[in-house]
Amino acid sequence: MAMVIKPKRKFGDGAPTTSDLAVGEIAISTGEKKLYIRDDQGAIIEIGGAAGTTSEITQDSHGFEVQDAIYHTGSAWAKAQANSVNTLALGIVIEETTNTFVVAQSGRFELTSHGLTVGQWYYLSAAAAGGLVTTEPTISQPIVFVEGSNHIFVFAYRPTNLLINGSSSIITGDNTVSTVKIQDDAVTADKLANSINTEITANTTKLAGIEASATADQTNAEIRSAVEAASDSNVFTD
Repeated sequence: MAMVIKPKRKFGDGAPTTSDLAVGEIAISTGEKKLYIRDDQGAIIEIGGAAGTTSEITQDSHGFEVQDAIYHTGSAWAKAQANSVNTLALGIVIEETTNTFVVAQSGRFELTSHGLTVGQWYYLSAAAAGGLVTTEPTISQPIVFVEGSNHIFVFAYRPTNLLINGSSSIITGDNTVSTVKIQDDAVTADKLANSINTEITANTTKLAGIEASATADQTNAEIRSAVEAASDSNVFTD
């Protein structure tokens, strides 16, 4: 006879509480049709609830908190910051203990009581290491979209960033773009027309100078004499 395993049940929506489950016990939410377990830290975790990519990392005394944006230095994990293209985030911490943490790298995740604004994109902060901000920094890395009060999307996008200052120019092929920043409607039809008219005026002046410097018109006799004097030239006859 087959053995029947019957997990605990949580009727209605919502996860079971810590009073419902002992460590290691599982329960089914009949309203949400989801499976939960109480882990060895006492937390209630949805089994298979994350529709994304995660990695569990062991790093002694890492100091991370849930919602921290992090990156890898090449030797260790650290809090990411958008003040350099070399410290941009690889993911968001969604679980942590003293020496381990889970980093969400892409996809949809359940994160209860996150305190973020629903429907809002969050960028990696340039000012606070590991932080998320709604105002887009100069080095723009959108990384979290808030779907709802308990769910976020993580999008680990690493931008290609071009930094420009007032003393540097942008080189494209053999040409240098001297106007390094165009704001608002700085380039208007009037300004373009003025530039074209300036070029026309300059060229007209050059042509006028050439005409003014030209010698007097030649007579028919002078033209005939010059042609006949040329080598291998035909001779005019009356």
